[in-house]
Amino acid sequence: MKVLNEFMAGLRTGELVEFNRLKIIPVFVDEDRKLPFLDLDEAVKRGFIEITEISEGGSVPDLEVSNKSQSDVIILDGEELIGAKQNRIVNTTIVVGATTKIKIPVSCVEQRRWRYTSPSFSSSKSLAYPTLRRMKHEHVTASLRRESSYDTEQSAIWREVDAKMERMHVASPSSAMNDMYESSVDSTDEELQVRIPHREKQVGFLAFVGGNFAGGELFGSAELCEKKLPKLLRSYYLDSLDAGVEFPPVTVEQIFAQVQSAHHEQFAAIGKGTEVRFETSDVQGSWKLVDDLIPHLIVFPKGSRN
Repeated sequence: MKVLNEFMAGLRTGELVEFNRLKIIPVFVDEDRKLPFLDLDEAVKRGFIEITEISEGGSVPDLEVSNKSQSDVIILDGEELIGAKQNRIVNTTIVVGATTKIKIPVSCVEQRRWRYTSPSFSSSKSLAYPTLRRMKHEHVTASLRRESSYDTEQSAIWREVDAKMERMHVASPSSAMNDMYESSVDSTDEELQVRIPHREKQVGFLAFVGGNFAGGELFGSAELCEKKLPKLLRSYYLDSLDAGVEFPPVTVEQIFAQVQSAHHEQFAAIGKGTEVRFETSDVQGSWKLVDDLIPHLIVFPKGSRN
């Protein structure tokens, strides 16, 4: 696709940086641009957006988002939302139009709570870890192809979170994914951000654990990348701490070549724009097309997981 090829043509990789087992190859852009979207965290902080259960009784796979601002708001794939009746993660990247209210598809990452702790959700300082996002991505892709919905297999999501907690020896009364971050990542958070900082004109990265490909994130602007990088690094670092996770060997050259050469399937998006998904022998992923812009592209490996 022309928009994707033009987007990829302007990218270049930088020198590898690392923190323990996590290795990051930054991706830079020659000509940066500013995207016309508010980031979720900024919108929540300024009171521009409210995320709630869809009703008093709630629904595990759905939440309601009300954007009260005059700007579109971008919510990333895997963003964790804390509070209300149960913590959730967002099933795909969504651009919520200005002054609109929509229902968004989510998955639960807290199994043993179904009661209100707050009337609405706040934004977590973490995203779902990449192996969980890869599983969720596969579920959603299959659901889109089968019935044009953004559903996941909720029981499989819960099993994955429980299994990771057991491997990492994390106790949680409600089996909350967030407790893994508090137990395993929070103490090293500051050093992680210092060792792997955002750099000028950096619009993304490719992550490797133990030398193998764990996933990658590309953004339409350096500004959006800088805002989301701390959350993303926390998520990839959590996976790097889990000795039970395996990633396949995929090279940088293979990643870029296969993203561009893949067959790209278009689907009706939640919110603004078009959802585009792709799959090759070694990688899979998705990206949004909103007003001829690509605000976010995700690429995950195929193959071994745990």
